[in-house]
Amino acid sequence: MIDAMSKSSSQATLPGDVLSFQPWTPTAAQARAEPAPDKSSHSYLLQVHSDAMSRVLEAVMPMLDRVLSQKTAEVREQKLEELVDFIAGQMVVPSRIDTKMAQRLAARHARVLNEFGFATAEQLADANQSRAANRNALADNWKKRRQVFAVRHRDESGRPREVFPLFQFEDHKPIKVVQSILEAFGEHKAPWKLALWFASNNGWLPGQARPVDLMESDPDAVVQAARRDAAGSAA
Repeated sequence: MIDAMSKSSSQATLPGDVLSFQPWTPTAAQARAEPAPDKSSHSYLLQVHSDAMSRVLEAVMPMLDRVLSQKTAEVREQKLEELVDFIAGQMVVPSRIDTKMAQRLAARHARVLNEFGFATAEQLADANQSRAANRNALADNWKKRRQVFAVRHRDESGRPREVFPLFQFEDHKPIKVVQSILEAFGEHKAPWKLALWFASNNGWLPGQARPVDLMESDPDAVVQAARRDAAGSAA
């Protein structure tokens, strides 16, 4: 029967036309006789053009059915465990210590953004008179080149978004030394830890100054401090 049919892109045939399959839709009579299949399942018509291959398939199909059933059960169990873990994580009430730590960290984040300001990708595009249709393109390009970094911050509506701390910029363009600092840390620091590093006193700098305060006057010292800290920093 397969030879008389036109082979569309939905059909597949093994080399030599020994085995072929195609999507199968039951007739009206078959649909009435059989229980309705799961909407997420798909049926295929398998055609064998070799007696030897047919005998092999008949022998292995029961075993294949058992293997598929076992794998399906394993995947379903794994997904169920992941779902349970997620739901349990949402239901766990943070301890008093965890809550206080989160509050202190949130206050530090707010101080950084309040002191130095921040801008969205769209605002940076506007400040640089970018003509790109994608208003995120300019900042995304800087970020991909590791010339700047962004942190997550909730806007007035509570929606999380990426913003760029403005201490990385001069006239809304990346400060050159920032790229060297980001390259020194590589992937060793998460974005908010990077922001806090820039805005915190550093023992490697003269007078334990903040890196952000020496980026213009002593950029080499700041880069060296980043390299020393990177050796032992964690994400």
